[in-house]
Amino acid sequence: MTEEDKKRISKYMGWSYRETDDKKWWNIIGKDGATHLLDANDAAICVQEMQKRGDVGSFIQFSWGLKTIYPERRNSLLEYIPYIFNAENFFNAMSEWLKERGK
Repeated sequence: MTEEDKKRISKYMGWSYRETDDKKWWNIIGKDGATHLLDANDAAICVQEMQKRGDVGSFIQFSWGLKTIYPERRNSLLEYIPYIFNAENFFNAMSEWLKERGK
């Protein structure tokens, strides 16, 4: 993911973020200021937030339609599902979806 992808996703999630000395991005989550590195486990948290906001359908429709970015993944649902369940692919699609929505 690019810096912009991480910023876009963090903004959607309501997370604060900062860059550490070793150039890794951290999300500051919660009132206690606890931090953790944005990683594959956060994809599930993002989906949960999309569900809460009623955005899951919009995201799935958009990510399925990313034919210009992922043309090989539009052939079948059986290819799309494992593809989007890969955290890197999910975050890339989420960032594109947020960019398209102007968030």
